[in-house]
Amino acid sequence: MSEPRILINIVLYNSDKNKILELIRICLDYEQVKILLFDNASDKHSLNYIDSEKVILYKSTKNVGIAGAHYYACEMAESENFDFVLFLDQDTQLPEYFVNSMILEFYQLQKIHSRLVAIGPSWKDPRVYDWYQKKFKKFKKFVKFVKFVKFVKKALNKRFKITSKIDNIYRVNNVIISSGMLVLVKSLKNIGYPKKEYFIDLVDLEWCLRALSKDYHVERLKKIQTQHTIGEIKTNKNSFMLYQNPMRYYYTIRNSFFLFREKQYPFDFRFFILIRNILEIKKIPFVPEPKKSLLAAIRGIKDGIYKKSSEIN
Repeated sequence: MSEPRILINIVLYNSDKNKILELIRICLDYEQVKILLFDNASDKHSLNYIDSEKVILYKSTKNVGIAGAHYYACEMAESENFDFVLFLDQDTQLPEYFVNSMILEFYQLQKIHSRLVAIGPSWKDPRVYDWYQKKFKKFKKFVKFVKFVKFVKKALNKRFKITSKIDNIYRVNNVIISSGMLVLVKSLKNIGYPKKEYFIDLVDLEWCLRALSKDYHVERLKKIQTQHTIGEIKTNKNSFMLYQNPMRYYYTIRNSFFLFREKQYPFDFRFFILIRNILEIKKIPFVPEPKKSLLAAIRGIKDGIYKKSSEIN
């Protein structure tokens, strides 16, 4: 079997040069690859100093978000007959030989799940991990305790079949984030591309639910792990809080309403996502820009209710 061809889509927006070069270095370790740098109308100069026939830069005339960048990549992957498309965010840190490992895992899992269409790595937020290391001097003991709790929970679930309805029926544990997601290109004809109107938030979740609703299989890998940051973090000696900037409050809440209207997905899960993201508003009094964040959240609710697909940056 010949080595599969992969299109890797790295989405840029005012990116850090060194981080992008490191991503490219790791990705180029795989032979049959083309890297699409999709620059979402950054303020900074484009990365035109990258000299490789395997790396192409597309400079968008406007910010189309992660969804627009992924849509463009899917079109290219289909038109140029790639076998896989791999999505990456600019702030993700990859382990060595990441692409090779993902390909090997995909084909191994495909032997078990014939309708496998996408896999993604597990990930951790280094900011949260670092906070716990500083907070707990006996961090290793804390980790062992967490693992013990998980073991007990798993044992109870197996013995008494105490499996949550959401996890059991909707396979939420197999929903994967877009950064690191490896998608089988030929499956896009039946599943479709990421929805451009979602712009940035819940793009990956909606696509995974769409695939699952068509009886395809999506798998989150435990063997492969990346480092990835989502949102902002505020810390002190005793606690930390993950929150979003005003733009993300808007899109998260608005898109939760969009997702809620997708009636082909389970009602319980759509309702859970909607309520969970609306309740994020409770953090707003404690964020750096509370007024701006509150206005963005209110606008997100309004546009979500009235199905308005406006864009804010």
